[in-house]
Amino acid sequence: MASILGIGIATIDIINEVDHYPLEDSEQRALAQRQSTGGNVCNTLQVLRQFEHHCALAAVLTPDADGVLIQTKITQRGIDLSPSQKIGFGHAPTSYITLNRHNGSRTIVHYRDAPEFDLNAFLAIDLTPFDWLHFEARNCMDTAAMLAWARSMSRTQTLSLEIEKERPHLEQLFQFPDVIFFSRAFAEGRDFTDPRAFLTAAHHWAPQAVLILAWGAAGAYWLAPQLGTIHSIPSQIVNPVVDTLGAGDTLIAGVIHARASGAATADWSPAVTFGVRLAEQKIRQIGFDGLNTQANQQANPIEPLCHLDDLGPADAVGVRPQNGVPSIIVVRAHKALYAYRNSCPHNGSPLCKTRRGYLTGQPDGLTLRCAVHHAQFDIQSGACTQGPCPGTSLQAVPIRIEGDAVFLASDPTPPANNESSIPAS
Repeated sequence: MASILGIGIATIDIINEVDHYPLEDSEQRALAQRQSTGGNVCNTLQVLRQFEHHCALAAVLTPDADGVLIQTKITQRGIDLSPSQKIGFGHAPTSYITLNRHNGSRTIVHYRDAPEFDLNAFLAIDLTPFDWLHFEARNCMDTAAMLAWARSMSRTQTLSLEIEKERPHLEQLFQFPDVIFFSRAFAEGRDFTDPRAFLTAAHHWAPQAVLILAWGAAGAYWLAPQLGTIHSIPSQIVNPVVDTLGAGDTLIAGVIHARASGAATADWSPAVTFGVRLAEQKIRQIGFDGLNTQANQQANPIEPLCHLDDLGPADAVGVRPQNGVPSIIVVRAHKALYAYRNSCPHNGSPLCKTRRGYLTGQPDGLTLRCAVHHAQFDIQSGACTQGPCPGTSLQAVPIRIEGDAVFLASDPTPPANNESSIPAS
């Protein structure tokens, strides 16, 4: 596997899920809230780690509580933070994200009180162990110098660049990378509505680079200087669209994985196709977990059910879909986790058919509820407390925690006492 260095930003993402996008100057209750690490390059590395690549992040890390949480979560994902710059002030970059469950769209408000990763910090990194360097286009004057330095140090390392949005001095970056990933938003921001016309223009800006343009539901387009022809990779229909957050970062990870793991030919179609398919899988689910397993269409006995980041202090999430319906409910309450089969003992129907919507009551008195006949169940024991099935219980599922991930325990048989809670810490 390849050794990959990502240079960019690491954030805390606070994600509120709503059933429709709120109107200006209005108040709306979120259906769910979760918190996770984010940042374009950080997301890309998180996906690449699932394919067993060695990944390292070069970013600015702050000492506040959110900054420490970012470091803990990224390290738990197996990403090396030794190239990053730890500073003694500032607040971790934070993205406040509104996720519309109706169509999977997301709106982001970003706040930061920390400097960008700069040239001096980059020059302190030993680049020799890395096969691939992937940059996010930000702090462009310094990033241009980083790219120039990296190119002067080695002609064998692959340098890639992600351009998501317009930035001052962006043109300084174009002459150095081997690969440039463009977003549709960037192309449309430069008044291009035709992806082929955009790539034709971009080829004049960076004639040495392979150019890859993500175009949403239409798939992706790419142009290699050796071939001189624009190719398209159509997307497949995704229904329903669950979560588009990080889809572009996932596409980039898929392309890097495919190229880093295969032959270095002039034909980038297999790599771009893999990236598109991986992004399609991403938008079918919340988060990035399990993308390697699903991309290869293989059963993975150690695939996590979810991560602690997916659950609030009093929360429940449906996981392990079967025919589109979650088959297991993971519940977090009073710093403990419980898991149950998503099957009501009344008639065997799912308590709920969506990822969330299992809890009812107040935070100090929550119960699990069946949406069909409104039976209610105690969170800690699974026993029916109200409704048409008194004297019965939900079937507990044994689970275990490793790092930040929640897994099925190795013994598939539920414990006799119906208790499968473990501390969530």
